[in-house]
Amino acid sequence: MRMKKLIYTPFTCLIILISACNDDSKTISIDETKTVEINTEPKIKYATSIIIGKNDVILYPLNLNDGEYDSYKSRSGETNYWNLIFYNVNTGKSELLTKDKLVINSFRIGNTENGPNNSATLSDSFIYYEITNSDFDADKKLTSKDPKKLFISNLEGKSFIQLSPENFSLLNWKIDVKHDLILMDLIKDDNGDKEFNEKDEVEYFIYNLKSGTAAKPILDKAFKKEVTELAKKVL
Repeated sequence: MRMKKLIYTPFTCLIILISACNDDSKTISIDETKTVEINTEPKIKYATSIIIGKNDVILYPLNLNDGEYDSYKSRSGETNYWNLIFYNVNTGKSELLTKDKLVINSFRIGNTENGPNNSATLSDSFIYYEITNSDFDADKKLTSKDPKKLFISNLEGKSFIQLSPENFSLLNWKIDVKHDLILMDLIKDDNGDKEFNEKDEVEYFIYNLKSGTAAKPILDKAFKKEVTELAKKVL
């Protein structure tokens, strides 16, 4: 009988312990079939204010969200923005630059190369933006592999338009103050590998700030063919 007590008493305690755990688990278990909703509100990050010269508008850039909410995570470490707020001091009204999804890689107010001591020119009447707004390589993100484009707006953030043509990526640009022109060095994915690199040809476009007509190539196909034929003889 002593042997039986030594065998059954621990066994009985174990049964009681398991039973107690089962009772507790009923009160704290979560039904795995239920979906738990998690708040994924984006964290809006406002950069410091920028006073636009003698204008009545104050600019507030919106930094890119670094959380799980956005699709910009594979961009480089440089400062980028997803929108700009234009606050009018006189009216007290705030407006966004655009409601489209894009990355503002950089922006420039007026012609900074003009110098503070020089008189204002037409080029000082615009804000210039280097923007990524198309998922060219179809990876569902706006990254540095997607094409950069040149946009402008007036100093109030109105008349926001794209200057560089579609399917080109912006390499460089400059302002010809004397002739109110923007000169753009662009690259096109000629070989269709969804990349913009040294394997592709650089093309040169011009945009007239005064007329506002669409940008056009400086060198047409006939002229480039003439240059190629001459190069065969010289080089």
